[in-house]
Amino acid sequence: MKDHLRIGELARLFHLDVQTLRLYEDKGLLLPEGREPESNYRFYRADQVYPLALIRYLRRLECPLAEIGNFMSERSFTETCSYLRHQSETLRARHQELLRLDAVIQLKITFVERELQTLRPEKIGVEHLDAMRYFPLGDLSEVFSNELFYLYPTLAFYRGDKQDFGAYLIGGAPEDCRQPICTMPAGDYLTGYHKGAFQSIRETFARMRASTDLTLSEEIVCINIIDQFVEVNEEHYVTKVLMQIQDSEIHE
Repeated sequence: MKDHLRIGELARLFHLDVQTLRLYEDKGLLLPEGREPESNYRFYRADQVYPLALIRYLRRLECPLAEIGNFMSERSFTETCSYLRHQSETLRARHQELLRLDAVIQLKITFVERELQTLRPEKIGVEHLDAMRYFPLGDLSEVFSNELFYLYPTLAFYRGDKQDFGAYLIGGAPEDCRQPICTMPAGDYLTGYHKGAFQSIRETFARMRASTDLTLSEEIVCINIIDQFVEVNEEHYVTKVLMQIQDSEIHE
């Protein structure tokens, strides 16, 4: 190997782009030996491949750049083992979190596919529904900052001009869940579908109420089936609309 390597040569040796080496330079992790007078290219000593290999090793272990600098400056065998044990615990915890998120994703996919199989956009009818559990998310000013909004199907509760949201809890609640859980009661509901943008959903509410002489709850519950997380065109959004029948027997 040559005594010195240009930045491009060092990058190719590690299958990196030069921007990554410049980032390591900015963070003070791997400083070039100097620059060539004529081309101004950065160059590195040949033995700098070893600290770079250490950086790449630690990055493979997903160590943050801020921690790598401290780790490289002073370390002993005992300190190295202690740090690697800590990183192992961090990765295991992240692994468990990723498995939890994957389980939620799979449930959401199953939910959407199941709903689409029975979807009848023009049908208005009466269904007996089991109790539905959900995480309350608050109103429009609160919903977007809640992580659960992005993980579970969205419920929207309309009562007059007031609108609140919930995260439909399909499947069991996470074991470490500390969020309050609410329950929408079982019973008979007038159900229908709204297709299109959410802004026009009240037209569907009026159409459904006009279709029956049943006494219906003032509160209307909507379940997002196809929404902005699934479809880019809002004209293709599909929302299931539920209106509880007031004189219906409630099945617990």
